[in-house]
Amino acid sequence: MTNTLKRRATWLSLSLLLGCLDSFAPAGAVEFTPPATYQTWWAAIEECAGLWSKFDRVEWYEVPGVDYPCPAYEGRCDGWWQPTHTIYLAYRWRNDRQLVEHEMLHDLLQRGDHPPVFHACGV
Repeated sequence: MTNTLKRRATWLSLSLLLGCLDSFAPAGAVEFTPPATYQTWWAAIEECAGLWSKFDRVEWYEVPGVDYPCPAYEGRCDGWWQPTHTIYLAYRWRNDRQLVEHEMLHDLLQRGDHPPVFHACGV
């Protein structure tokens, strides 16, 4: 293989690898297994929204502390949903039903904005 082909192969491999990484991963984020309560909350938010999907498709991450830098705006986040099925929660808020259901609703809707259903469901 020539040097030019090796370089191209290296850049292609690196590009593919970086394309698979999450572009937003808060510092210190660690995947965690959601408590059983989350499945109850998931069923409740499904019922309220009139949408159903598999709970197990979501990947859950906790981030140390009360909040963390938020990429969507200049500020801090305590929870964040990322397409397609990733939810980040600040450690302090992992057991806050309203916040967790809010992020779950983003996942069910597969959108990051806040249509009226968020208000209707109280999240």
